[in-house]
Amino acid sequence: MNNNPLMNINTSFADYLAQRTRSYQEHVVGGTLDYAFDADFALRQKIGGVSGWSRLYKTINTTDIPQRFKKYFQFSDAAGSMTFAKAYEAAKVCSDRLQIALPSILIYKSGSVPEVFSLTGDGIEPCVVLTADVAENFTSEELCYLIGCELGRLQNRHCTFNYAFTYPGISKGEAQQSYDPEEKTGTRELNYLLNKWLMAGDITADRAGIICLDDPHHFAEVYASVRRKGVPDSYGKQDLSLDLKSVMTEYETIHLTPVRSLKLGNDITPDKRRIFAGMEFTGCEILYIWRTDLERPSTHVSNKQSLEIRCDIIADTDSVL
Repeated sequence: MNNNPLMNINTSFADYLAQRTRSYQEHVVGGTLDYAFDADFALRQKIGGVSGWSRLYKTINTTDIPQRFKKYFQFSDAAGSMTFAKAYEAAKVCSDRLQIALPSILIYKSGSVPEVFSLTGDGIEPCVVLTADVAENFTSEELCYLIGCELGRLQNRHCTFNYAFTYPGISKGEAQQSYDPEEKTGTRELNYLLNKWLMAGDITADRAGIICLDDPHHFAEVYASVRRKGVPDSYGKQDLSLDLKSVMTEYETIHLTPVRSLKLGNDITPDKRRIFAGMEFTGCEILYIWRTDLERPSTHVSNKQSLEIRCDIIADTDSVL
């Protein structure tokens, strides 16, 4: 006789309560999440000490972000089980794997560039905004990665720092070689540190996205796929022909290079830095602490300390920390 499938439903109130109240706080170490890139937190601390940042921070949170949220809320549809179900289900998977409350998922129907970004601020409930082409045409695994990255940004409080680039004197990707870190000049120092932070913030977000993938070891393929589909990087640049094969060939050499000999040139692209750093994370014990459902590899798994040393070099953040 066939078993009644209803008998397999867990009706334990204790288990229900534990699931509902589950929190990522158990993963917080020294005020930051265990998976987060240490340089991300350190650079945001440095930015917080720059003259003028506190005023800018307050303006972004109380004025800029609420205005942007109002715009996107008015011209977006909320994803749910009946509308944009694929994006909604991916968001549910991500929120479960990152142990974060499910934010609002808004589908923005305007815009010619596929985008995914997050918003939160004073009086603004966290939300993730996707353009309609992303929600409708991207695979479930690509959505898990992209939404996971944004949930990671929400967890690590990146939003205000990302929106700082909308203000005069602060721009992405400008050459910073001429800036002397000893010269404390307000906006110039802030611009320098924020541009350094962009890569560190991306690495943290990528780690969150990796945690959300069904198979984290497919990170490089998923990353390359969303870039080829037109999703811009943090500098607003697209790369529709990212050559993943050559990048991974280069990574094989980097991965086998001892940290004392590891050195990357200044011409390494942001895409390469992110792929290299993300692949390093797939071999770290922190991933398996978050994803207990995954089988740990039989080969050596690195610890957080060695991961951060290598990623500092890959991201080129060690010179300002």
